[in-house]
Amino acid sequence: MDICDRINEIIKHENLNIASFARKIGIGDQTVRGVVAMRRNKPGFDFIMKIVQTFDWLNAHWLITGEGDMICENLLTIGGGKEDPSIEALLTLIREKDERIEQLIRENAALTAPCGPPSAAEPADTHA
Repeated sequence: MDICDRINEIIKHENLNIASFARKIGIGDQTVRGVVAMRRNKPGFDFIMKIVQTFDWLNAHWLITGEGDMICENLLTIGGGKEDPSIEALLTLIREKDERIEQLIRENAALTAPCGPPSAAEPADTHA
């Protein structure tokens, strides 16, 4: 089960459709549809964070990794409303991975960009 399947499980658990789920978490309907129905994209940090913040019963570790149970046994907050350190660690890990993915996308774009026509100093390809 991948993260898109897990998000679909949350939608089913809440008895929502994609549009109402999107409104509830504050993400555009087409963005949510692209992740859970069409599976064109994987959810980014902001998408995951909005889900975790909206559903206090949700086990964030399960959402991110698929490990454990969907429903959290403990509240996501402890004493005075502070976030659980393990949740914060997971969110930091997601943030770092998103930044690394963006960096790799930029590097890939730079490497695959067309170089332009050969200069006069370079011999033309004579293998015709």
